[in-house]
Amino acid sequence: MKLELFNFIDETIAYFSLHKAGYEYVMGQLRYLYINMMQKHSDIILDCHCRIKGVESLKEKLIRNKFYLQYEAGEDAVAHLSDLVGITIQCRFIRNENELYQGLLTHFDKQGKDGYAKCLDDDRVYLNLAMPQPQYQRNGFTIYRIDGYYLFNGNKINYELQIKSLVHNFWSEIEHQVVYKNPEFVVYDRFNKSMLGAIRDNLDVVDRQLEIMYDEISEQSKRKQIGMDEKGFKLFVARSVNDLVNKKMIESVGFTTDFKKCSAILAQYIYIRDFVNGDHNREMMVDYLEHLNYLSEMDLDMKEEIFLEKPYTSDDPFCDILGRFWVEVMNKDFQWHIFFAMLFSLQPGNNYEDLNDFVHVIRMLIVQPGWFEDTFSSFDKTDADSLRRFFLTVTARAIADEKVIEMVHEEKLLNISSVFRRFVEFCEEKYHTVDDFMEHKEAIETTLTHQISVVFK
Repeated sequence: MKLELFNFIDETIAYFSLHKAGYEYVMGQLRYLYINMMQKHSDIILDCHCRIKGVESLKEKLIRNKFYLQYEAGEDAVAHLSDLVGITIQCRFIRNENELYQGLLTHFDKQGKDGYAKCLDDDRVYLNLAMPQPQYQRNGFTIYRIDGYYLFNGNKINYELQIKSLVHNFWSEIEHQVVYKNPEFVVYDRFNKSMLGAIRDNLDVVDRQLEIMYDEISEQSKRKQIGMDEKGFKLFVARSVNDLVNKKMIESVGFTTDFKKCSAILAQYIYIRDFVNGDHNREMMVDYLEHLNYLSEMDLDMKEEIFLEKPYTSDDPFCDILGRFWVEVMNKDFQWHIFFAMLFSLQPGNNYEDLNDFVHVIRMLIVQPGWFEDTFSSFDKTDADSLRRFFLTVTARAIADEKVIEMVHEEKLLNISSVFRRFVEFCEEKYHTVDDFMEHKEAIETTLTHQISVVFK
């Protein structure tokens, strides 16, 4: 016959499982609420983790805290679990923890009942702001841990809110997995305590070093942007475009993608298109800054199909092949869709002309115009033009065949440009007549295609 306490545990687990869907609903509501509350501090928040207590963890707590001696019914035990739902707001640095806590205070009515303050944004949500913060743990270290509850169908669903920096979150994992979850028999003596304390102190030092480095990087970025030189402007535009993509993707589709390298090439494109040899660069820079701010505030639905004013075509074989490829994929491949949605947003007006400008900039980055026009100068002009068109065609097809978004990343474009130039110079030196070249045309095409494909490996 089982001990009575295990009957109590089974009853509690059954009650918990029956109402789990309600707890998941509450968890979702709390996560949405706290993310919105913390919008003002979004620059220091890294993530918001939520969880419902697991069955095994629940069993362990029922036994460890002797709930079976304190409550008669499983319903009562669940009602008194302070961390039935857990929320952890993760920030960058230790000092940010207090900033977030102070920010929370502005969203709750200070005159709460029994220490629990009602949320000004949702009257179903309460926090125990009478608890001194940060709390001291059994190990002697501090933590921002606040009890709260959510009113759901007339019942209180308890939750625990924690605010943790990167290093404090890391320390919690060390302590939980290495110490408390260690199945080996280890005496937690003075030496072990001293070692763990030393590790924790070192993490505090790491936190400070990371903060100093972060502040220095941020300050350097600001200094570069003040003058708005070529590098500073491109850096500013790339960062602004990346932030804009993240914001609009969250608003439109609910998730983000890594757009940093695509942002860099868009900034490069803008600089080449509008600022190289420009007469009014300062005024143009101001216009772009205003436009980026405007895009940040306007609706930009990443799910909307992109249209060109007319079918794309070009007399240049390189531009024609890549342009047609991008028209084909911009509404099929989501990565390309995001890319061109941003390109056309940055260059409002005629999408066809914007695509044509972008293709020509990519061509210029890969094939340096002045150098390429002088290749095969010993050949007849018609033959030389034919050979140049051949190399442009093969190169564009090789790039398009890869299909991946990486083809517009700066390092890939630089590598392709290097491969292209070396190979054309090799062919120019090796083949002295058109007949000789045409005899080996198939092998030349195969070799160049292969060398470009290697860039993407």
